Amino acid sequence: MRGLAVWMACCGLVVCQTALQAENRFPERYLKLEPQTLEMIQPGVVVDRHAEYGWSDLVTIVHPRLGSGAVDSIPDFAGRYASMFKFTMLANVKQAPVDGKPQYWLDRLGIGFAMKVDGKMTILTKSTAKQLGAELGMIERGVLGGNEDCLKDVVQIARTERLVMFDVKANMLNQNKHRMMTLRHLIWVSPNTGRLGMLVWLLDDGEDEEADYKLAEEHMQLLPPGYQEDRVIHVSEGGLLSRIPTPDRFALVSVPPGTPVPFSDVMRSVAARKSFDREDMQHLVVGVGQSIAGLKARVAQNR
Repeated sequence: MRGLAVWMACCGLVVCQTALQAENRFPERYLKLEPQTLEMIQPGVVVDRHAEYGWSDLVTIVHPRLGSGAVDSIPDFAGRYASMFKFTMLANVKQAPVDGKPQYWLDRLGIGFAMKVDGKMTILTKSTAKQLGAELGMIERGVLGGNEDCLKDVVQIARTERLVMFDVKANMLNQNKHRMMTLRHLIWVSPNTGRLGMLVWLLDDGEDEEADYKLAEEHMQLLPPGYQEDRVIHVSEGGLLSRIPTPDRFALVSVPPGTPVPFSDVMRSVAARKSFDREDMQHLVVGVGQSIAGLKARVAQNR
């Protein structure tokens, strides 16, 4: 994984300044390729004060809203419930001296849902909402419980001491239809600066469950630090009972928008893999580095 460290060192452009905790010992290098769920953020964490709870960085918080399609065909309460809970991702970056220089690693990555409680955006669950001061009715508790169930389908597919790659199944507006597709996320930390970066790209599941995915778009999206996503949701037309909203009627309008990054040839060769081995990961590392370097070159030419 020496190539991984080299790549990480040159990826400082994607970045957020981290509140970092010093540790005495850098962890052993590792590569985990077995699918598993992501860590859940502990209920009670106030998002704006995440460092107090052992999380150095806000990676992203999602602000969903109904903003496209047949929005007027469903009751107003559906829009209210759709925007009530915010998907939140936090990271904890640590550092330790290696050969006399500070080196950083991605200690933890966690996900959860937050809502405003007494004016503070707070991580909560269906079972902890009341004790945390959130007054939720039966429908609100049901919506939050359904959101929690969806978190179980967020699957980590690769992990090293400095990166996490995971997939999220999402109903997407694709070619004017709602289709279940895969959003792939790659989050890493620069070993020399402790700064975080994130790329997201869309994959087509296809009809063959044994085959790899297919790239659904020509670009990845490079997302800014502490990303506040304005997530626009499309509502499809309903039938005779269209005033009753069902989950399949809601779809994301797009991949989280950031800076478009074209796939390099090497990145294109592995970006749609369903599973990865060590060689695939080495190609992924090289491919991301080439893709970002290409973006930097184009930016420089346009100055």
